[in-house]
Amino acid sequence: MNTILDALTNAREGIILVEYPSKGHPELTFFEIVNRWRQKGITPLIVDIWDTLHIFIQNLKFEGKELDISDVPVIKERGVVKTGKLIGRVDVMEDFDYHLAAYGQLARRVPEQSRNHTIVVGMEKFSFPFIDNPPKLERYFERVTRRYLTIENRTNFLFLNTDIASEYLRKGLELDSDYVVKIDGRNVQLLKSPGVTENGL
Repeated sequence: MNTILDALTNAREGIILVEYPSKGHPELTFFEIVNRWRQKGITPLIVDIWDTLHIFIQNLKFEGKELDISDVPVIKERGVVKTGKLIGRVDVMEDFDYHLAAYGQLARRVPEQSRNHTIVVGMEKFSFPFIDNPPKLERYFERVTRRYLTIENRTNFLFLNTDIASEYLRKGLELDSDYVVKIDGRNVQLLKSPGVTENGL
């Protein structure tokens, strides 16, 4: 885990898809990413979809790990549990144009030092309202993912539960991501990178 995550948290830009099974303990990788960025003086923006952030923090507590994110800016997309320093929330997901406009308004409130490093948790839940509608999923990629997750001088970690996500969503995110890693507990496997092998990291 250390070698791969060290390299990814040092990346200057790119979309990094973190795939995990339902019992894969993604909170451990989330914990490592946040701490590695903290050590570099980076406080990331967290996008919390359907209270996934709360679940991650609670699971860390069950494992005896404390992660203070009281100063970490958070944009919530649906859900009810306030975790971190809440910037605002977007409750409409199905109307992509409205979603982008609302998200854009909130993004202006994010502190400058947090705008280039983002962690999105609960990616699989975003598509729940249209999970069996491939044409709408494709519009989602065109209108949302490829618009607000620009990669120039930005690093974005996207956490995706592959047991819940549709195959179409998973493959679409894999296609759009610069790096893809598969995690299960403390095991991390590099599946995709821009011309770099795992040994090369």
